[in-house]
Amino acid sequence: MTTAVGRIVAALVVTVALAAGPAPVAAQSSDQPAWADDLFADLQDMQPRFNANVTDAEMNFAERQVFNQLAGNVVNVYFVDTDVVFSFRMRPDGTITDLRQSRRDDAGLKMQMTRDTAEDLVALPDPVPQFVDAVRNGAVVRRDGERTVRGIVINGEDGKLVKQATWTVINTVKGLL
Repeated sequence: MTTAVGRIVAALVVTVALAAGPAPVAAQSSDQPAWADDLFADLQDMQPRFNANVTDAEMNFAERQVFNQLAGNVVNVYFVDTDVVFSFRMRPDGTITDLRQSRRDDAGLKMQMTRDTAEDLVALPDPVPQFVDAVRNGAVVRRDGERTVRGIVINGEDGKLVKQATWTVINTVKGLL
């Protein structure tokens, strides 16, 4: 009796498996392009260099105030003219943790930059000074009706009205300095 039941169960398992077909394979990095996988690996390699140098970074008073507004936040990083989004958590001390190759719904800030800007940062032994400079000089540029980003532009994530207002003021004031 148990062998007959066992055969029936085995036959049902095989039938269900054949009917269902092969299990779908997970898409690589949420269907992002190969360069995004390479850049993410480079960012993971850069993270310890950034963290080792961030506490010793020389910043003037205005740069430190801007940096302090970034610290302690979850940030989505959008690469201009692509669908690629990474994210990270910045601790209150300015170190980066929990780097992910995806967008987060709990992010309060959005950072926009070009792929070239990111690739320049990951190549440096100490990326902090260039990061600070890219944020200081970051701007949205309009040319021939096209909108592009120079450096790194930070704003409040969609729906985060207080952070949007704060970063609108920061971006306006830093443009006057």
